[in-house]
Amino acid sequence: MLELNKEFLEHDTNTDIISFNYSKNKTLRAEFFISLWAIALSAEEFSQSIENETIRVMVHGVLHCLGYTDASDSDKKQMRRLEDQFLNMFHVKRQNHV
Repeated sequence: MLELNKEFLEHDTNTDIISFNYSKNKTLRAEFFISLWAIALSAEEFSQSIENETIRVMVHGVLHCLGYTDASDSDKKQMRRLEDQFLNMFHVKRQNHV
């Protein structure tokens, strides 16, 4: 993931998901590279199951393909709010423990 992040996004950090958006004409077409290692770390940090955190990361990737960014703090807050809205649609509840 680090090498993909460096090569395609010019970021020198690990990440949980990299999205390649090929969408056209209101049709979502994308490729997602997901790091289960990074998801496991986030799940532990936020006291979530790996399953819940994986779903959140997938939603996050879709949101990027829909034009949302997380470059600024306000963008990150909006992205988290939208992630929560989508997760609630699928009845995914945040857990209080792992």
